Amino acid sequence: MVSGNNGSNSASLIPRHVAIIMDGNGRWAKSRGLQRAEGHAEGARAVREAVETATRVGVKYLTLYAFSVANWARPRLEVEALMRLLVEFARQERADLRQNGIRVNVIGALEDLPTSTRHAVEDLMAYTAEGERMTLTLALSYGGRQDIVEAARSLAVRARAGLVLPEEIDETFFHREMTTHSLPDVDLLIRTGGETRVSDFLLFESAYAELVFLPIMWPDFKPETLTTAIAEYGHKERRFGKTSEQVQMPQSAFDPLDRVG
Repeated sequence: MVSGNNGSNSASLIPRHVAIIMDGNGRWAKSRGLQRAEGHAEGARAVREAVETATRVGVKYLTLYAFSVANWARPRLEVEALMRLLVEFARQERADLRQNGIRVNVIGALEDLPTSTRHAVEDLMAYTAEGERMTLTLALSYGGRQDIVEAARSLAVRARAGLVLPEEIDETFFHREMTTHSLPDVDLLIRTGGETRVSDFLLFESAYAELVFLPIMWPDFKPETLTTAIAEYGHKERRFGKTSEQVQMPQSAFDPLDRVG
């Protein structure tokens, strides 16, 4: 329904940056008497469909919460299965991603991943580096608080060395130090799994995001799930602290919160 919009205003109805917390793989598998790893494998299919749908409707940035810093505390066998799935995704999807102009990006501590997984992801990033249609970002060993702390630490070191003046540091300057520095702020954040929290995901970047919490488990996420969420987003009035009257006045389309040139 969204891809069928026409007219000069249709692009404004599509969120530029969609972020998804893919929750519920394990519970989906458990409810069917399966191993948790099987739920993650089925979730990979949903990832493929979400990427295809986002590309088709014109989303420019899609960020997926693939593995959080906290996920390292999960059972070892489950973590190992997730790492293998990442390798399989990198190898099986690379040709389609490149053919469709999708560039793969990573936020988080890529160096924390097992060597084979890290190399597969790095190869995928290099192979798709020329993609200009959409940027697919995988959050791997990622935590929003950790990213903010690391950025603050980096700026503190530079300030102590006299390379940065405190008065130079604003939101844009600070964001340049984060692993998300190449991404614009999140417009639409979706979480599956029935939980209503953001779980340390893109805390800094989602300050003005529209939030959608879905009761379905991630393997049940379908193309129409995403297009419906995007259609709902298109009916929201994005005020960014202004009044409705100010927003409705003719003005430049420049978004002051957009930190990507």
